[in-house]
Amino acid sequence: MEIWAHRGASAVAPENTMAAFVKAYESGADAIEVDVQRTSDGVLVIMHDETVNRTTQGRGYIYSASFAWLSQLDAGYKFSSSFHGERVPTLDQTLSFVESTSLRINIELKIVQNTYVGIEEQVIDAIKQRDLTDRVVISSFHYPSLRRIKQLDPNQAIGLLCTQYNAVTPMYAKQFGAEAVHPHWKTISPTYMNEAFEQNIKIRPYTVNDPRIVRTLNAWGIDAVITNHPGLVRKVITTN
Repeated sequence: MEIWAHRGASAVAPENTMAAFVKAYESGADAIEVDVQRTSDGVLVIMHDETVNRTTQGRGYIYSASFAWLSQLDAGYKFSSSFHGERVPTLDQTLSFVESTSLRINIELKIVQNTYVGIEEQVIDAIKQRDLTDRVVISSFHYPSLRRIKQLDPNQAIGLLCTQYNAVTPMYAKQFGAEAVHPHWKTISPTYMNEAFEQNIKIRPYTVNDPRIVRTLNAWGIDAVITNHPGLVRKVITTN
Protein backbone atom coordinates (compact mmCIF):
# COMPACT_ATOMS: atom_id res chain seq x y z
CA MET A 1 0.00 0.00 0.00
CA GLU A 2 1.33 3.41 -0.98
CA ILE A 3 1.09 6.61 1.04
CA TRP A 4 -0.08 9.75 -0.74
CA ALA A 5 0.30 12.96 1.23
CA HIS A 6 -2.87 15.05 1.09
CA ARG A 7 -1.84 18.61 0.15
CA GLY A 8 1.57 17.47 1.33
CA ALA A 9 2.14 16.52 4.95
CA SER A 10 -0.66 18.93 5.84
CA ALA A 11 -0.92 17.80 9.47
CA VAL A 12 2.56 19.09 10.25
CA ALA A 13 3.06 21.91 7.72
CA PRO A 14 0.80 24.41 5.93
CA GLU A 15 -1.15 22.66 3.20
CA ASN A 16 -0.12 22.93 -0.44
CA THR A 17 3.22 24.60 0.31
CA MET A 18 6.76 23.54 -0.47
CA ALA A 19 7.29 22.99 3.26
CA ALA A 20 4.46 20.44 3.28
CA PHE A 21 5.86 18.70 0.21
CA VAL A 22 9.35 18.46 1.73
CA LYS A 23 7.90 17.12 4.99
CA ALA A 24 5.94 14.51 3.01
CA TYR A 25 9.06 13.34 1.25
CA GLU A 26 11.05 13.24 4.49
CA SER A 27 8.32 11.23 6.22
CA GLY A 28 8.34 8.48 3.61
CA ALA A 29 5.39 9.37 1.40
CA ASP A 30 5.25 7.77 -2.02
CA ALA A 31 3.38 10.68 -3.59
CA ILE A 32 1.97 14.11 -2.86
CA GLU A 33 -1.55 15.26 -3.69
CA VAL A 34 -1.96 18.89 -4.74
CA ASP A 35 -4.71 21.20 -6.02
CA VAL A 36 -4.30 23.43 -9.06
CA GLN A 37 -5.94 26.81 -9.66
CA ARG A 38 -5.08 29.58 -12.16
CA THR A 39 -4.40 33.28 -11.65
CA SER A 40 -5.89 36.04 -13.77
CA ASP A 41 -2.67 36.22 -15.80
CA GLY A 42 -2.59 32.50 -16.51
CA VAL A 43 -0.15 31.12 -13.91
CA LEU A 44 -0.99 27.69 -12.49
CA VAL A 45 -0.70 27.75 -8.71
CA ILE A 46 -1.16 25.25 -5.92
CA MET A 47 -4.09 26.03 -3.61
CA HIS A 48 -7.21 24.13 -2.62
CA ASP A 49 -9.78 26.89 -2.16
CA GLU A 50 -11.09 29.25 -4.83
CA THR A 51 -10.08 32.13 -2.56
CA VAL A 52 -6.93 32.90 -0.61
CA ASN A 53 -8.93 33.80 2.51
CA ARG A 54 -8.52 30.65 4.61
CA THR A 55 -4.81 29.97 4.22
CA THR A 56 -3.24 33.42 3.76
CA GLN A 57 -3.59 36.98 5.07
CA GLY A 58 -5.13 38.09 1.77
CA ARG A 59 -8.69 38.14 0.55
CA GLY A 60 -10.10 37.47 -2.88
CA TYR A 61 -10.52 34.93 -5.64
CA ILE A 62 -7.46 33.37 -7.21
CA TYR A 63 -8.87 33.60 -10.73
CA SER A 64 -9.21 37.38 -10.41
CA ALA A 65 -5.77 37.92 -8.85
CA SER A 66 -2.44 38.45 -10.58
CA PHE A 67 0.42 36.12 -9.80
CA ALA A 68 2.55 39.09 -8.73
CA TRP A 69 0.01 39.86 -5.99
CA LEU A 70 -0.52 36.22 -5.05
CA SER A 71 3.20 35.56 -4.74
CA GLN A 72 3.46 38.17 -1.96
CA LEU A 73 0.97 36.40 0.30
CA ASP A 74 2.05 34.42 3.35
CA ALA A 75 0.74 30.86 3.04
CA GLY A 76 2.26 29.67 6.30
CA TYR A 77 1.64 32.11 9.12
CA LYS A 78 -1.93 31.00 9.84
CA PHE A 79 -0.70 27.45 10.38
CA SER A 80 2.16 28.33 12.68
CA SER A 81 4.57 31.20 13.23
CA SER A 82 7.41 28.81 12.45
CA PHE A 83 6.23 28.70 8.84
CA HIS A 84 6.03 32.47 8.42
CA GLY A 85 7.00 33.46 4.91
CA GLU A 86 5.87 30.33 3.06
CA ARG A 87 4.62 31.27 -0.37
CA VAL A 88 1.93 29.86 -2.64
CA PRO A 89 3.89 27.60 -5.01
CA THR A 90 3.37 27.37 -8.73
CA LEU A 91 2.68 24.06 -10.42
CA ASP A 92 6.03 24.30 -12.18
CA GLN A 93 7.90 24.80 -8.89
CA THR A 94 6.09 21.79 -7.48
CA LEU A 95 6.86 19.62 -10.51
CA SER A 96 10.50 20.70 -10.29
CA PHE A 97 10.61 19.46 -6.70
CA VAL A 98 8.94 16.18 -7.63
CA GLU A 99 11.42 15.74 -10.47
CA SER A 100 14.31 16.01 -7.98
CA THR A 101 12.89 13.24 -5.77
CA SER A 102 11.42 9.75 -6.09
CA LEU A 103 7.92 11.09 -5.43
CA ARG A 104 4.90 10.78 -7.66
CA ILE A 105 2.26 13.49 -7.78
CA ASN A 106 -1.52 13.57 -7.90
CA ILE A 107 -2.71 16.82 -9.48
CA GLU A 108 -6.32 17.63 -8.71
CA LEU A 109 -7.91 20.00 -11.19
CA LYS A 110 -10.10 22.56 -9.45
CA ILE A 111 -12.68 23.72 -11.95
CA VAL A 112 -14.38 27.03 -11.14
CA GLN A 113 -17.40 27.49 -13.42
CA ASN A 114 -16.03 28.68 -16.78
CA THR A 115 -13.05 30.64 -15.47
CA TYR A 116 -10.41 27.98 -16.10
CA VAL A 117 -11.04 27.24 -19.77
CA GLY A 118 -8.00 25.49 -21.23
CA ILE A 119 -6.47 24.55 -17.88
CA GLU A 120 -6.27 20.90 -19.01
CA GLU A 121 -3.93 21.84 -21.88
CA GLN A 122 -1.77 23.92 -19.57
CA VAL A 123 -1.40 21.12 -17.03
CA ILE A 124 -0.53 18.54 -19.69
CA ASP A 125 2.05 20.91 -21.20
CA ALA A 126 3.65 21.49 -17.79
CA ILE A 127 3.89 17.75 -17.17
CA LYS A 128 5.38 17.03 -20.58
CA GLN A 129 7.93 19.81 -20.30
CA ARG A 130 9.48 17.88 -17.42
CA ASP A 131 8.79 14.44 -18.89
CA LEU A 132 6.83 13.38 -15.81
CA THR A 133 3.80 11.70 -17.38
CA ASP A 134 4.62 8.33 -15.82
CA ARG A 135 4.83 9.87 -12.34
CA VAL A 136 1.61 11.90 -12.49
CA VAL A 137 -2.04 11.10 -11.87
CA ILE A 138 -4.61 13.78 -12.66
CA SER A 139 -7.84 13.67 -10.67
CA SER A 140 -10.96 15.78 -10.47
CA PHE A 141 -14.60 15.82 -9.41
CA HIS A 142 -15.23 17.45 -12.80
CA TYR A 143 -15.30 14.49 -15.17
CA PRO A 144 -15.49 16.50 -18.44
CA SER A 145 -12.01 17.81 -17.60
CA LEU A 146 -10.74 14.26 -17.15
CA ARG A 147 -12.20 13.28 -20.52
CA ARG A 148 -10.35 16.24 -22.01
CA ILE A 149 -7.11 15.10 -20.37
CA LYS A 150 -7.45 11.69 -22.03
CA GLN A 151 -8.11 13.35 -25.39
CA LEU A 152 -4.95 15.41 -25.02
CA ASP A 153 -2.81 12.49 -23.85
CA PRO A 154 -4.26 8.96 -23.76
CA ASN A 155 -1.19 7.86 -21.77
CA GLN A 156 -1.89 10.24 -18.90
CA ALA A 157 -3.31 8.37 -15.90
CA ILE A 158 -6.48 9.81 -14.38
CA GLY A 159 -8.42 9.17 -11.19
CA LEU A 160 -12.13 9.76 -10.68
CA LEU A 161 -12.76 11.65 -7.46
CA CYS A 162 -16.11 10.97 -5.80
CA THR A 163 -17.81 11.87 -2.57
CA GLN A 164 -19.25 9.73 0.18
CA TYR A 165 -22.70 10.47 -1.25
CA ASN A 166 -21.93 9.95 -4.92
CA ALA A 167 -19.75 6.86 -5.11
CA VAL A 168 -18.28 5.62 -8.39
CA THR A 169 -17.90 1.92 -9.07
CA PRO A 170 -14.71 0.39 -10.46
CA MET A 171 -16.75 -0.87 -13.42
CA TYR A 172 -17.80 2.69 -14.24
CA ALA A 173 -14.19 3.86 -13.95
CA LYS A 174 -13.10 1.15 -16.38
CA GLN A 175 -15.79 2.15 -18.88
CA PHE A 176 -14.80 5.81 -18.47
CA GLY A 177 -11.19 5.02 -19.34
CA ALA A 178 -9.77 5.87 -15.94
CA GLU A 179 -6.99 4.00 -14.20
CA ALA A 180 -8.19 4.73 -10.67
CA VAL A 181 -10.97 5.85 -8.36
CA HIS A 182 -10.20 8.21 -5.48
CA PRO A 183 -13.26 7.71 -3.24
CA HIS A 184 -14.15 8.75 0.28
CA TRP A 185 -12.84 5.98 2.55
CA LYS A 186 -16.31 5.29 3.97
CA THR A 187 -17.47 3.93 0.61
CA ILE A 188 -14.85 1.16 0.51
CA SER A 189 -15.73 -2.46 1.34
CA PRO A 190 -14.31 -5.90 0.55
CA THR A 191 -16.97 -6.26 -2.15
CA TYR A 192 -15.94 -2.95 -3.68
CA MET A 193 -12.31 -4.06 -3.68
CA ASN A 194 -13.17 -7.36 -5.34
CA GLU A 195 -14.76 -5.44 -8.20
CA ALA A 196 -11.68 -3.20 -8.39
CA PHE A 197 -9.43 -6.25 -8.69
CA GLU A 198 -11.64 -7.68 -11.43
CA GLN A 199 -11.65 -4.41 -13.36
CA ASN A 200 -7.94 -3.69 -12.73
CA ILE A 201 -8.78 -0.30 -11.23
CA LYS A 202 -6.60 1.22 -8.52
CA ILE A 203 -8.37 2.46 -5.39
CA ARG A 204 -6.90 5.35 -3.39
CA PRO A 205 -9.34 6.56 -0.71
CA TYR A 206 -9.17 9.93 1.05
CA THR A 207 -8.65 11.32 3.69
CA VAL A 208 -7.42 8.49 5.91
CA ASN A 209 -5.82 9.58 9.20
CA ASP A 210 -7.03 6.98 11.73
CA PRO A 211 -4.55 4.08 12.26
CA ARG A 212 -7.41 1.61 12.70
CA ILE A 213 -8.89 2.54 9.34
CA VAL A 214 -5.43 2.40 7.74
CA ARG A 215 -4.98 -1.18 8.96
CA THR A 216 -8.42 -2.24 7.74
CA LEU A 217 -8.00 -0.72 4.28
CA ASN A 218 -4.52 -2.14 3.97
CA ALA A 219 -5.88 -5.61 4.76
CA TRP A 220 -8.50 -5.17 2.03
CA GLY A 221 -5.79 -4.55 -0.54
CA ILE A 222 -6.23 -0.90 -1.47
CA ASP A 223 -3.48 0.61 -3.60
CA ALA A 224 -2.87 3.78 -1.56
CA VAL A 225 -4.29 5.99 1.15
CA ILE A 226 -4.47 9.75 0.76
CA THR A 227 -3.61 11.13 4.19
CA ASN A 228 -2.67 14.29 6.08
CA HIS A 229 -0.30 12.22 8.22
CA PRO A 230 2.11 10.34 5.91
CA GLY A 231 4.63 9.81 8.70
CA LEU A 232 2.05 8.27 11.01
CA VAL A 233 0.68 6.01 8.27
CA ARG A 234 4.22 4.88 7.40
CA LYS A 235 4.72 3.82 11.02
CA VAL A 236 1.37 2.00 11.08
CA ILE A 237 1.97 -0.10 7.99
CA THR A 238 5.61 -0.75 8.91
CA THR A 239 4.74 -2.11 12.35
CA ASN A 240 1.46 -3.78 11.32
